[in-house]
Parts: sequence; C-alpha cells; structure tokens
Amino acid sequence: MPSPLATATPSMRDRAVDMITMTATPSVHAEPAPAGVERKTPPRRKITRWVRPFAWIVMGFLMLGLIGAAYQEASTRRDLRMLPAPGQLVDVGSRRLHIDCIGHGSPAVILEAGNLGMSADWIKIQQQVAGTTRVCSYDRAGMGWSEAGPPPRDASRISAELHTLLTRAGVAPPYVMVGHSYGGLYALRYAGKYPEDVAGLVLLDSSHPDQFTRSAEGRAVFRHTSRLGAVLPLLTRLGIVRLTNFLPAHPDVPPLQRAQVQAFNSTTRQVTTSVAEFRPTPESSAQAASTTSINDKPLAVVTAGEQNAEWLQMQDELLALSPNSIHRVAAGATHASLMFTDRDAAVSSAAINQVVQAVRAHRPLRP
Repeated sequence: MPSPLATATPSMRDRAVDMITMTATPSVHAEPAPAGVERKTPPRRKITRWVRPFAWIVMGFLMLGLIGAAYQEASTRRDLRMLPAPGQLVDVGSRRLHIDCIGHGSPAVILEAGNLGMSADWIKIQQQVAGTTRVCSYDRAGMGWSEAGPPPRDASRISAELHTLLTRAGVAPPYVMVGHSYGGLYALRYAGKYPEDVAGLVLLDSSHPDQFTRSAEGRAVFRHTSRLGAVLPLLTRLGIVRLTNFLPAHPDVPPLQRAQVQAFNSTTRQVTTSVAEFRPTPESSAQAASTTSINDKPLAVVTAGEQNAEWLQMQDELLALSPNSIHRVAAGATHASLMFTDRDAAVSSAAINQVVQAVRAHRPLRP
C-alpha cells in the first residue's frame, strides 16, 4: 500500500516536508532573547574561541625549539672545526679518547678533572709540572674531544677506560694520580683498582666519599644538582645554555683554553655526559670508599682555605689513606682557584712536584 506522502498532491507534500524539517531541525534564525536576559554563548563556541590562540602559542614554541636546535647543531660543528684537539685521539675499542701529554720523565702525572671538567682546564698546572716530569691531561668519554661511552658513567667504568687509554697511548707506569673536586673520586678508585700502577696520589680539594650524605647541607647540594641535571640537557639541546653562557669558563684560563672550555661546556654531549657522571654518585662514592689505603705511598692533600669547617674535616680524613702524607691548606684559595689562578695553581703544582720527587727518591714526604 503506497504511503500517504506518496499519494499526496505536490502542495500537500511540500507543506508536509516543511513541517517535518521545522520539527527535526532548529531554525537558523534564533529567537531574540527577551529584554533584560543575557544571551549565553554555546559551550562549543567558547572552546573554539581559545583553541586558535593556544594553537598559535604551541606552534610558536615549536618553531623556537627548532630554531634553537638548529643553532646548537651549527654552532657545535663550527666549534669543532675551529678548535682541533691539541693531543691525540686513541682508539680504546669502541671509541676514541683524547689525551694530551707534555714533558719528560717518570713517574708520569695523570690529571683527572672534576665534574664538567676537561683537559683544557689543567693548562696552568700541566705547564708548571711539565718542567719536572711527563704530565698528561685527558678527556673522559663524552667530554672534550673524546667520543661518548656506554653507561653507567661511574668511577669503576671511568677508571677502567683510563687504564686502557694509558696502555694504548704508551704512557708507562708508575703514575702519580691527581684528582680535583669530583675527579678525586675517580683518582681514588684508580689507585685502589690498579695499585701496582700507582706510585703516589694528590687530591686537590677533592670530593670525599661521604660528601653528599654526611650532612643536611651535603644532601641538599646533591638534590639541587640532581634537579638541575634533569633539565640542563634539554636546555642545551635547544641552544639556551650556549646563548646565555650558562656554564662559563673561568676568567683566569688563558684565551685559547678558555675558548675551548667555553665551546665544549655548551655542547649537548658534554653537558649530557656530566649529568650522566653525576647521576651514579652513590655508586661512585662507594667505589672510591673501597680504597681504604694506598699503603705508604706519598699522598698530598691540598685544600682551599675558603672552605667551611666540615669540608676541612673531611679533607683531614683523606690523610688516613697513607701514613706518608701531607696536608696543605692554601690560605685565601677557593675550590676553583686551585686550578685556575696563578698563585693558587702554583700551590697545587708544588704539591704535585713534591710527590713526584718523593717517588723518585724513595723517601717520605716532608711537611
């Protein structure tokens, strides 16, 4: 049976369609709001109003990020071209590590920089010690001119990589190991892991294995540094660290080495590696603490005079590693000045040379 709509006249069908349409679909022309009543914006229209500005903001940040990343990559490539490695790149297996040795004689002095430190930081001390014996600065894997290495970047792995580097570079033992700041943990671990290669030890305002756990201040420093390390690699990848000179070289470093340090402190690889080295601090501290003695080998501890009483106490404790030890407190010196200023770097160099002479003469250190 045909539907009623099919048998209706055209005019009847048109009216029926109009009625159905009006019933199913609201009128395009909204009824005016009664006087005194505020018309409300539909929720969808409110959301749409904010979508476009938000999208533009997101796109703007993305564009800035892309520009920053491109700037970082181009600047890094330029720096590597303009600042060639002063030493040699030695194949240690899956990567090449940079080592720079000057001077002649035995025992050879091996310089271990602190966190974020590199070979160029040692320029003043290295030149002063080179008049006495052979002295080598180097870059840990991922630092300076050295290629990146696998995790974990703890003291045991770093010591093993240094041992391979010295062997393949032809730097014969015995060694006087020198560690500044966090590099002291690595020097301690090396002395404990390869005791037959180490003839003496010098710790320049060195980290103590209990530095970040003994006191509330030490724990706070560890937390603050860890939080900074969580965001620093990203800021470096975006070129922000480079653009703001967030990690500057010390002003007393000579111009060439200052340019080298400045350039590498702004590279993504170096900053990321420094964070990766600091992350396993509990493990590295425990590994360094396992070196409880270097027997009667000469040990010199040099401490910045501007440090607090707790730091000075921990420096005194490091003397227990050897009965053949001396402690020099450099009056007026700071943690950094022992490396970089002429006066205080000379104090550090004198302590190193004193240990070298004691090793050569097979005699105790003299206070």
